[in-house]
Amino acid sequence: MTLDEILKKYKAIEIAPFDPFSNAKLFDNILHGTKRYKRQLIIILETKISKQDTQDLEFYLAIAHRDGMDETYKPILKQLVLAKWHDYHEDVVDYIRELKDDDFTDDLFTVAVTPEPYRQYDDELEATLRKCVHALKAINSKKANERLEQLSALGNKNVQYALEMYH
Repeated sequence: MTLDEILKKYKAIEIAPFDPFSNAKLFDNILHGTKRYKRQLIIILETKISKQDTQDLEFYLAIAHRDGMDETYKPILKQLVLAKWHDYHEDVVDYIRELKDDDFTDDLFTVAVTPEPYRQYDDELEATLRKCVHALKAINSKKANERLEQLSALGNKNVQYALEMYH
């Protein structure tokens, strides 16, 4: 299946009668970590970033994740993590967590302490903030641990709750 075919099916799901499993079924057709679409996806994502084009950005990020994100995606994620032209920071933080790269430590801290525009969809549970904590824990460098201490010192109950999972 080509990326264009996958996108067409994805768009058909968006307008079809509600089926909570439709996206899962579609993504099941993409084997985890094969990097089959990597070259295409990098070109598409770089183009979307250069044009600040949010159309289908979430879709292509999800496909890239399923296909197998690796260090090659680092420049893409670096450009997206603090970009203010899109709303997918929570997803980007998740992808960064898997890379465990200290180069993202300050970016994660910025997202964690800056609700607008990075955490605009967080409710009282502050999912994006918690994901930043988990990403910093995954990085587990001296700098990441210092940033976690700074977050902890803010007294936010969601930071504390996320950190309790590691004790």
